[in-house]
Amino acid sequence: MATPAQRRFWRICRIYFRRFRISVLLLIVGFLVALLYLNRVGLPDFVKTRLQEKLRERGVDLQFTRLRWRWDQGIVAENVQFGRTHEPTSPKFSARQARVQMDYSAFLKLQFQVNGLVLRQGEFVWQLAGTNVPPREIAVTNIQSELRLLPGDLWELDRFHARFAGANIELAGVITNASAVRAWKIFQGKKPARPGTTEHRLQKLADTLERIHFSTTPDLNLDIRGDALKPQSFAVRLKINTPDAQTPWGDIQNALARCSLLPATNKNSSHAEIILEAAGAQTRWGNATNVEMQLDLFSTAADPDRVEAKMDLNADEIATRWGNSANAHFTAEWIHAITNAIPLSGHGELRAENTRTRWGDARRVEISGKLSAPETPLASTDESWWWWTNLAPFALDWTCDLRDVISPKLAFHKLAFDGKWRAPELTLTNISSELYGGIFEGAAKLNVASRELQFSNTMDFDAQKIAPLLTEHSRHWLSQFSWKKPPVARAEGSLILPAWTNRHPDLHLEVQPTVKMAGHVQAGSGAFRGMPFDSAQLHFSYSNLLWRIPDLVATRPEGSLKLFHRGNDRTHDYYFRVQSSVSPEIVRPLLDERQQRGFDMVTFSNAPQVQAEIWGQWNNHESIGAKGFISVTNFQIKGETIGAAQTGFEYTNGFILCLAPRAETGAQHASAASLGIDIPARKIYLTNGVGTLDPMIIYRMISSNVVRIMEPYHFLQPPSAHVEGIIPMHDPFDADLHFDITGGEFEWWKFKVPHVEGRVDWVGHHLTLTNIQAGFYGGTASGSAEFDFLHDPGVDFGFDLLATDANLHSLMRDLTKKTDRLEGRLTTHLKITRANSADLATVQGEGKVSLRDGLIWEIPIFGVFSPVLDSIVPGLGSSRASEGSASFIITNGVARSDDLEIRASMMRLQYQGTMDLKGPVNARVQAELLRDTWVVGRAISLVFWPVTKIFEYKITGTLNQPKTEPLFFLPKIVLLPFHPLRSMKELLPEIPNSNPTNAPPIFPPQNFPGK
Repeated sequence: MATPAQRRFWRICRIYFRRFRISVLLLIVGFLVALLYLNRVGLPDFVKTRLQEKLRERGVDLQFTRLRWRWDQGIVAENVQFGRTHEPTSPKFSARQARVQMDYSAFLKLQFQVNGLVLRQGEFVWQLAGTNVPPREIAVTNIQSELRLLPGDLWELDRFHARFAGANIELAGVITNASAVRAWKIFQGKKPARPGTTEHRLQKLADTLERIHFSTTPDLNLDIRGDALKPQSFAVRLKINTPDAQTPWGDIQNALARCSLLPATNKNSSHAEIILEAAGAQTRWGNATNVEMQLDLFSTAADPDRVEAKMDLNADEIATRWGNSANAHFTAEWIHAITNAIPLSGHGELRAENTRTRWGDARRVEISGKLSAPETPLASTDESWWWWTNLAPFALDWTCDLRDVISPKLAFHKLAFDGKWRAPELTLTNISSELYGGIFEGAAKLNVASRELQFSNTMDFDAQKIAPLLTEHSRHWLSQFSWKKPPVARAEGSLILPAWTNRHPDLHLEVQPTVKMAGHVQAGSGAFRGMPFDSAQLHFSYSNLLWRIPDLVATRPEGSLKLFHRGNDRTHDYYFRVQSSVSPEIVRPLLDERQQRGFDMVTFSNAPQVQAEIWGQWNNHESIGAKGFISVTNFQIKGETIGAAQTGFEYTNGFILCLAPRAETGAQHASAASLGIDIPARKIYLTNGVGTLDPMIIYRMISSNVVRIMEPYHFLQPPSAHVEGIIPMHDPFDADLHFDITGGEFEWWKFKVPHVEGRVDWVGHHLTLTNIQAGFYGGTASGSAEFDFLHDPGVDFGFDLLATDANLHSLMRDLTKKTDRLEGRLTTHLKITRANSADLATVQGEGKVSLRDGLIWEIPIFGVFSPVLDSIVPGLGSSRASEGSASFIITNGVARSDDLEIRASMMRLQYQGTMDLKGPVNARVQAELLRDTWVVGRAISLVFWPVTKIFEYKITGTLNQPKTEPLFFLPKIVLLPFHPLRSMKELLPEIPNSNPTNAPPIFPPQNFPGK
């Protein structure tokens, strides 16, 4: 059994145990109450203050509304704000709560040691207040992160998650000397030296972020490491991965971007690297597929405000509003200021294949360029420079190389050139192009201030192929040329371009007057407006709207052409001076149809020698004028050969005036004081023409109508003639031509005379022959004639002809061709007052005829009585007529004579009656014996009358086939003394009604001219 001492001991133990238990319980309750208080109410202010001081020492300026204890998290700050909250321009970093990671071992020693912060539902907001714009902000939301504050003022950021501009951000980083972050300018709230600069940029950033949209939430991984005391030491690595995105610059698909900002090292300067890969991109500048881009940005310690950049861009396809390209590769290096994206200097290179633009296509494109600051900066520019002002501060150099270029208007195998810009001059050098079987090389310089463009070039390609690039006037001018091998042309010149601000200049009025140009052209075989040549060369110049070609030389097989030309583009006047030994046929294409008519008449065997001056106005053929001298040999005019000719000439208003023309062909020659050719009127004006030239040659050269009219009248030997007047080239009635002719043998119809002279006047449709003197078949002839060609058919004519002592035999031989037994000397005077060659019934006139010592019995109208006379007295019917005479009147083609007598030694024949020129005869004839016997004939006739009248007949029929009817016969018994041995039947045979002599028809002429 326990002793009382023992019981007391246990009682005391129980009491103290209960007290201890109560104390523990009280402590536990107190602790729990304290924890509950710390959880619900928060930590006391001295703890808050102490904690803030410790965080501030670590570089974290932390503000919060409550700091309390969480059972599962420890110390948690609620409604946390970082930075200077009372400064509205400073960025605000806040979080709903921040768990403070404490060093509890140090806390038990009553020491505050913060190891880190764990943020939940954080937000970074930068309020932007601009002028005249609504307030904006840049915000990073839903920030979840753990910031470990390590010893040595080191921050380490782990598991940072946030949302920014629709993207999920994962951030990690390490910052040494982290407390220096508070001194960064962006957290000071101080405005920069230039007010509004930062706000303006952030406004633009906010605007840009609002315009960026993603089809799905992109992932953004960011790693930041650096020393807060040295902002330039920070290394930033960013990776963005997004399927599709819409940005202010365009849309991208399946994009992956990697950005790195690396600090400077002992070997390398600080730089940034941006790598972008995208399956597709569509921007306002164009679209691209399979894009790969790498951009490197470097800063230098010598000048930290400048950035050196390198870019390498590749794309399988690029499509822009200007064109498309495949396999595009762009590389560039440049330097620019941090505050200005426009480069200060740099160079780049672009290569692309199968480029297609609205201007043309190219199989390969290579462009490289260089940008730098000019050695001598331009002092100033003015408004007249227009957009060139933007380029004034820079110096540019570039090279362009295009291959297999094809455009709607042009095609190149190669096009390359170098360029240079030094304000105010733009220069293109080494321009080289291979196109259309030749080359083009040149250079150009443009002064932007004066707008003067200077150029020089050499080319030998086919310029006809670039006609679509030229103006309509230039195309027309160039189309006049053709060649087998393009000519070689060199030119240099200058012009003043219109004002840069003039959007619709009149090039003709503003630019053309300022053009100055000079050059040289050398060509092989070719043609100008259809005029062929074997070779040509010339120098040319152009200024003040005046063209000048001083020494064009063109050669052809027959000779050469030397030409001087001056033309005025203002007045369209032109002047040519020509020295030519080439065929005039080459200029035929230059003339209109009316002017070419002259060439249709002339054919040249040898090229004429020409010296000429030509002037006029383009497109005004009426203004053409010319003068000069021409000599030519062996040529033809309308098929008539001329041995040689020469003349001075003048041409104006369609009128050619030949001065002192002279022509020769064999022994024939002709000359004149002047010869005028009126091309519109188709007339030739001849003054004081003289020569010994066959008139038929002239007639054939004039027209076929003249040949038809004058063909019956021709000389066997060219006559000597003096000619003046108007020669018709088309209408023979335009003639006003006057001849004084002295010639040899002449033929008209069947008449042939050994010589003739007289005057011929051809006026309109009248042809008049006056003072005609001619030899006529052993005698002479004189007279005059008039012809009127107005009426058709036939020619109205009249003449007065006196032929004396003509040989009848020779005359009738020409008229009949077969009559050779007609003889005698014939004298006749025939006057036809009016007649028409188409109708013999129109002949009116009169005449006289006499014959001596003639034999006329082959003429049927006389020969029909030859047998009768022979039966009376043998040989009487073929006796020679001592003389014959008759006078007659012709009325309506019928000749009437009452006194036609044929006298022989023993008898006389008397005819009375009419003879129609068409042939019919109606006459009476009687014969008398011994009427004209020498001395006693008249007495015998009187004594033995009417015995001396042998017979009387009526004659009808025609001249060639007369019919006779006896009206009176002398009794046969009376005639017995004349033929005692013949019977009466033999004495009076029946007179036949045919031509017993078989003589050919004598009259009237059935083939009279015009019948």
